[in-house]
Amino acid sequence: MKRLIWGTAILFVVSATSAYADSIPILNVNITYATVHMGPNDGSGDNVSFTLIGPGTNITGIGGMACFDWCSGPIPDLTFVGTSQIFLSGSFGSATIRGTNYDPETLSLCCLFSASGDLNGSASGFVGEGSTFAQLNLTLPCCSTSWGLNFVPVPPEGDFPGGFQFVSGELIAGTPPAATPEPGTIGFMATGLVGIIGVIRRHVLHRPR
Repeated sequence: MKRLIWGTAILFVVSATSAYADSIPILNVNITYATVHMGPNDGSGDNVSFTLIGPGTNITGIGGMACFDWCSGPIPDLTFVGTSQIFLSGSFGSATIRGTNYDPETLSLCCLFSASGDLNGSASGFVGEGSTFAQLNLTLPCCSTSWGLNFVPVPPEGDFPGGFQFVSGELIAGTPPAATPEPGTIGFMATGLVGIIGVIRRHVLHRPR
């Protein structure tokens, strides 16, 4: 009898857990444009910022790349320069997803960047809390772009023979969203179109026959 009771209880718990998991909304978002910017890392904080854009979606955040051997101070040459893993600090600036504005502090993402600092093909996590809590799956425009790293020459000084100083880096993937005309611009366009149509109609009506 006890085995039957325990078996029933376990079955109830498993069923309840499965039902709860099935009830969590899933947000699948196709990120069509991503930008990542990096500055020198002197160890004082995050040196990477990123923006992810998709239909009704705009996510911004910061992180850090441990590139101290080439992005912190002057280096003699560029032999050992190479991007590496970007670690997210959990600090997101904005989280608008499929038209809904979420508290960015409720957003968590896993595996946005690869071990070489490039975008992965996908990332997943969660966003929202309470009734807005949802699983988030992102498809990313990865794998066909590479970092652009900018250095400036550094002249010799003292025992330093001269070399280079990292100043900035940028990774851009996908297609930029089309610019949305300002409401005033649309109004001027509509007014101009009406005027052109009026001129054409007057020209047709007064054409000699």
